[in-house]
Amino acid sequence: MKLFKIKTILILLISIHTFTSCVDQEPQTYIDEFSVTMTMPEDLGDSIHFANQTVILKSNRITYSAITDSLGKVVFNNIIPGVYNISTHQELTSEISLVGDTLQYQLFKKDSLVLQINKSIKANLIISKVYAAGTKDNNNKNYVADKYLEIYNNSDTEQYIDNTFYVGLVEAESVIAYPASKNPGFVFARQVFRLIADNTKDTIPPGGSIILTNSAIDHTQFSPNSVNLRIADYEAKNTTYSNNSDVKGLELIYSAFPSLIYMNLINGGDNSAFLFKTTENVRSFPIYYIPGKEQGNRYMRISIQYLIDGVETLKNYANTGPRIESKRIQTYVDAGYMFISAVSGYTHESIERRVDLKKSTSDRVYLMDTNNSSNDFRAVTDPTPRKYDKPLLTAK
Repeated sequence: MKLFKIKTILILLISIHTFTSCVDQEPQTYIDEFSVTMTMPEDLGDSIHFANQTVILKSNRITYSAITDSLGKVVFNNIIPGVYNISTHQELTSEISLVGDTLQYQLFKKDSLVLQINKSIKANLIISKVYAAGTKDNNNKNYVADKYLEIYNNSDTEQYIDNTFYVGLVEAESVIAYPASKNPGFVFARQVFRLIADNTKDTIPPGGSIILTNSAIDHTQFSPNSVNLRIADYEAKNTTYSNNSDVKGLELIYSAFPSLIYMNLINGGDNSAFLFKTTENVRSFPIYYIPGKEQGNRYMRISIQYLIDGVETLKNYANTGPRIESKRIQTYVDAGYMFISAVSGYTHESIERRVDLKKSTSDRVYLMDTNNSSNDFRAVTDPTPRKYDKPLLTAK
C-alpha cells in the first residue's frame, strides 16, 4: 500500500508541475503588420509600379515572402520580432534588373518602410563559386591546397577572355580598414591577378565557366572530401603547393603580402572577391596604408566603375555571426553577404551561386544574379566545381 501511495503522489506532482509550466509559458509575441512601399528610379516615371513581385523578409531564424500589389506595396502580417534583411528583384529586360535591398532592419513593432528600387546592369560573367574553407586530409589534418574560384558565363553569347580581365580579393583586416560605408566608389584589394589569354582557352561558351586555383591537381587523392582541379583553367603558380604545367598561370599584379604569390583565400573568411575589366595600367593604381598608419600592409584602390561582379563573403564569428559593418563592397555591387557555418574552416564548405529555376531549361543552367549574395548564394558542403544540381542550389 505504501508503494502505491508514493507512486500516486509522484504522478500527481509531475502532472501539477507540467500543467503549471504550460500555464506560465508566455505566448509568442507577433507584429501585426509591416508594410513596404517601393520607390522607383526617377527615369522610369510612372510607367512601372513594381507590381506582382516577391519581397523577401529574412532573419537568422525565419524567412517570410509576400507579393506586391498593383501599386508596388506589400504587407506582411503576424511577423516574429527580429532583425531582418529585406530584398526584392525584378527582371526589367534581358540586360537590366530592378533591385531593392536593405540590411539589418530592426523590426520590433508595427512599422512601415519606403524601399528605394534601383537599376542594375546584369553581368555576362559572374563569380559562381568561392571555395576557401579547405578540408581535412586522409590523416584528419588541415588541408588547404584545394581552394578555387569559379567564373560563370551567365549570358547567351560567347565571352572572350582577353588581357583586360582581372580578379581581386578584398582587404580583410581583422579591424576593418576600408568599410564600404566610408569609401563610396572604390574597393580596396589585398591581391589582384590578371587572366592571361591565349589561343586555347580564351572563350567561355554560354553556360560555361573557368576555374582559378592555386594547385591544379587531383586533391581527392589526399582528402576524400576535396576536389579534382586538374580541370582548372588558371593556376597561381607558386612553390608552396603542387602546380600543373598544363594549366595557364595567373599573373600576379599586386599582393599586400610580398611572400604570398598565390591566391590568399582565408579558411574562415573574409573572402570577398570581385571581377573587373579595364584597359588601364592596373599596376599604376594607387596603393595605401591603413588609414592612420604609415607602415604595415598596403592595399590597392580600384574604382567601382571597372567592376563586372562582386561577392561579399564574410567571416562567421562564434558569438556574433557575420558582422554587417564588415562589408567592403558597395551595396550597388552586392547588397548582401554570404558566409560559411564554420568559424575557422576546414569543413569543405563552398559558397556557391543558386540556380535560377525560372530561367533554366533542361539544356541550359542559368544562375541567380540579383546583385545580392544573401539571396543568390548558399553555403554547401560539396565543393565540386562545375556542378549545379546540388540540392541547396536548386531548392526553391
